[in-house]
Amino acid sequence: MNEYGPTENSVVTSYLRHVERALKLTIGSPIANTKVHIVDAGGRLLQPIGVPGELCISGAGLARGYLNQPELTAEKFVANPFAPGERMYRTGDLARWLPDGNIEYLGRIDEQVKVRGHRIELGEVESALRSHESVKEATVIARKDEEGSAYLCAYFVANGNLGAAELRKHLLEMLPQYMIPSFFVRVEQMPLTPNGKLDRKALPSPEGTLERGTVYEAPRNALEETLANIWQGVLGVSAIGITDNFFELGGHSLKATTLVSRIHKELNVQVPLREVFQSPTIKELAQAIRGMEAHAYASIEPAPLREYYPVSSAQKRMYILSQLQGAEQSYNMPGAVMMEGKVDRERFERAFRQLIARHEALRTSFEWVEGEPAQRIHLEVDFEISYKKAEEDGLRQIAEFIRAFDLGQAPLLRVGLLELEPERQVLLYDMHHIISDGVSMDILVREFVGLYGGQTLPAPRLQYKDYAVWQQAFMQSEAMKRQETYWLETFSGNCRYWRCRRIIRDRRFKASKGIKSNLCWTGSCRQD
Repeated sequence: MNEYGPTENSVVTSYLRHVERALKLTIGSPIANTKVHIVDAGGRLLQPIGVPGELCISGAGLARGYLNQPELTAEKFVANPFAPGERMYRTGDLARWLPDGNIEYLGRIDEQVKVRGHRIELGEVESALRSHESVKEATVIARKDEEGSAYLCAYFVANGNLGAAELRKHLLEMLPQYMIPSFFVRVEQMPLTPNGKLDRKALPSPEGTLERGTVYEAPRNALEETLANIWQGVLGVSAIGITDNFFELGGHSLKATTLVSRIHKELNVQVPLREVFQSPTIKELAQAIRGMEAHAYASIEPAPLREYYPVSSAQKRMYILSQLQGAEQSYNMPGAVMMEGKVDRERFERAFRQLIARHEALRTSFEWVEGEPAQRIHLEVDFEISYKKAEEDGLRQIAEFIRAFDLGQAPLLRVGLLELEPERQVLLYDMHHIISDGVSMDILVREFVGLYGGQTLPAPRLQYKDYAVWQQAFMQSEAMKRQETYWLETFSGNCRYWRCRRIIRDRRFKASKGIKSNLCWTGSCRQD
C-alpha cells in the first residue's frame, strides 16, 4: 500500500492498494469523507485529467489551522470555491489526475524553474524519468553554466545498461523538447542527508560523469579537431567525440547560435543555424562545412573617438517609437529586489558609479543629427541614488519611481533604495530599453554584486556603440545586399498570410505604461 497525506489533513488523504499490481506508482484515490481538487495557479479552476496543478484537500479530516499563526492559516486554509461554506487546504504539491481515477504525485510547486523562457515543473520531468522500466530512482535539478544560463540536469539510478540516448528518446515521447534535460548523469545511489532526504547539494557536477550514450570517437583530421575545440568552449564539456550529439551534450538553440558565430570567426564559414539541427554531430557538421563557400569573418573592433555615433537598427526603431504620444513609458525596464541586512551606502553608491564608468551605454544620450537618430557618449554624468523610507502606501511610492525618461539626457538609469526596516529594504531600478535588454541586465546585476563586494573587474574590450558602428558598415556589405535581394524576391509574389477572424483588445491594460496588452483570440485562425 502507498499512502499520501499531509498532517493538515489527519495524515492520510489518499492511498493505493496492491502496489505490486500497479503499472505506475501513484498516490491512489481519496479516502472516504475526503475530497481532492487539482486546481490551476489561481486556485479557482479545476484542471482536466492529465494536466498538472496544485493538489488541494477538503473534507472531514481537515485541521482548523496553524496554532498562533493566523497569517499562515489564512494563506493555506482558504474558502472552497467548489463547495460553498467549506474550507480547502492548499498543499503546495503538484499532481494530476490519471484516466483510471488515481492521482500521480509530481513534486512540489516551489520546485518550478525557468529555463530559456519556459517555466518547467521539475516533478513532471522526474515522473517521466521514473516511468522508464529500468529507472529505479530519478531527480532533476536546475543548474547554471559559466554564463549564468539555467539548464536541467537529470540524475538517475537504473538497472542494466540504460544510457542517456535511450532515456532522452523515452522522454521525447512524453515531454516537449524544452523540458528535456541537457545532461543525464547516472549515479550508483542518490546522496541523502542525515534525515534520509535527498541531498541535492551533494549531487555531482555533470562534467566528467556525463552519460554519452555513444562510444567515443576521436577527431580524425584538422577540421574535426577545430570543431571539437569550438564545441568544448561552447558546451563546457571536455573530450567530445565526433559522433556525440550537440543537443545531448547540453546544447540548445541559444548555444547553437553561439556555435555558428564561433565557427564563422575561426573557419570563415557561415553555417546556417538550421544546419546545426540537421547535422548535430561533429562528423556530420564537418562534412556539411566542406561543401560551403568561405566568407570572411568581420570582427567587431573599437570605434574611433567621435562626438556622435550611429545607433543600431534596434535602437533606431525604439527611439522613433518612443517619440509617439502615449509611448513615453512603453520601453521602461523597471525592477525591484528585496535586500536583507544592512546596506553600506558608500559601497552601494561606489558600485553603481563604477558600473556607469565601465559601460558607455549608461552614459549615453540620444538626439537627432542631420535627420537621423544618433547617440552621444558623455565622459561623466550626474547620477544620484534616491533614499526614502517606506510609507503606508508603499505601492504608490514604487509607482511614482517609474516615470518617463528624457532620451536626450543621460544617464537613462534610475536607482532608489526604499527602506522598510533598518535592515530590510527594496532596491528599485529603472532603465530604458534603448540601452539595455534582458542579457545586459544579468551582466549588470552580476557585476554590481562583484563591485559591491570589492572585486576588481577587467575593462570590457568592446562597448555597444562599437557594435552599432559595425552593424551600419555591415548593412552596406555585399552579403547584406544579397540577403536584401533574396527577401525582396521572396516577397515579390503572392505571399501567404495569417488572418485571425476576430481579436478583442482588453482595454483594462494600457500599452503606454510598459505593460503588455492582453489579447483574447476568438474563433479559429486559418491560413489563406
